[in-house]
Amino acid sequence: MAQIKEIEGETQADRAEVIRRLLDEGAKQYRLKKAIALLREGKVTISRAAEIAGVSVWDIVEVTHAKRIPIPYTAEDLRKSLELVR
Repeated sequence: MAQIKEIEGETQADRAEVIRRLLDEGAKQYRLKKAIALLREGKVTISRAAEIAGVSVWDIVEVTHAKRIPIPYTAEDLRKSLELVR
């Protein structure tokens, strides 16, 4: 609770707003972590991982690059991507 009070003072927001923001940020981090785990396990494509995380494909690529996570991307994935672009 001390941390929430500290954030209230820093942001000039009331307790309810601070808690809403923290829950929203926590939910975003959870979705990103879940998406990256599924991607790492090869259970989803990069575009599906982006959907799960609620971010762009480029954002997922940046995160995987920063965390040095190899992206499983097959020739079939490339073919599907190229079809979507057309």
